[in-house]
Amino acid sequence: MFDGDFGELKKAKVYILSDNQVPRPGNFIAEYGFSAFIKTYGDEEIGILLDTGSGFAIEHNWEQHGLDWGEIDYIVLSHRHFDHTGGLLKVLEKTNAPVLAHPNLFEPSFLWVRGNLIDGSLPFPESIVREKARIYMIRDPFKIANGIAVSGEIPRVTEFEKTPETFRLEDGKFIHDEMNDDMAIYLKTKKGLAVITGCAHSGVVNTVKRGVELVGEEPYFVAGGFHLIFSPPERVQKTVEELMRVRVLAPTHCSGPLIAGEIIRRDPSKFMPIGAGIKFEV
Repeated sequence: MFDGDFGELKKAKVYILSDNQVPRPGNFIAEYGFSAFIKTYGDEEIGILLDTGSGFAIEHNWEQHGLDWGEIDYIVLSHRHFDHTGGLLKVLEKTNAPVLAHPNLFEPSFLWVRGNLIDGSLPFPESIVREKARIYMIRDPFKIANGIAVSGEIPRVTEFEKTPETFRLEDGKFIHDEMNDDMAIYLKTKKGLAVITGCAHSGVVNTVKRGVELVGEEPYFVAGGFHLIFSPPERVQKTVEELMRVRVLAPTHCSGPLIAGEIIRRDPSKFMPIGAGIKFEV
């Protein structure tokens, strides 16, 4: 899909900075949100901060991981919701790295959750963000370097992955929001395709399929939010059935309580628990 060879990384290290849980004892803290720092090793070393969580945990957990703010070369926002963008201004006080985001970043976004309408929008005025950040808006796949790409908009090809709980405003009316701003990170290493999602509002299976199409490699690792927290058991089961082609699955954040058990029921060797404070290599 990309012109020429997609390229390959020697390896990549992933540090979970923000998540709903801290799975191991220590000094890391949890919050409702997601953020991961991805350090890649290829033709050059590149650091990518995927999302910034809700803003409470990222600075503390960054220091607990022993990371240097100067290691960030790119900030990628997977979508506009507050639990992924809430720490953005704090991060921009530490680095002048460019921000890659979808053009819908500043559009209001709402979620219908258990009978309540929740404002999930970016929690800062557009003017302040534009003043402090170097923002590059992308819709199409964006190759950062050999072996690394941002997905761009993800085509919806499955029948069972829907987003009925998300809404936006148009002409003063609430209408269904397809969350076209949802994006992911694709990495290619010697082991295969690794997919790091923010929330996977596009559907995690759609996200993996798009990665295979773009990179031309079979998936071996998928981690991040799978957005199954509000999904019925039937969708969770269908999702896991489709993901059995992947060697390692590490759902977290908005993935919901059912998916871990469903993966383990089918093949416990594929499940990897992650959360704030966890570091792993792909």
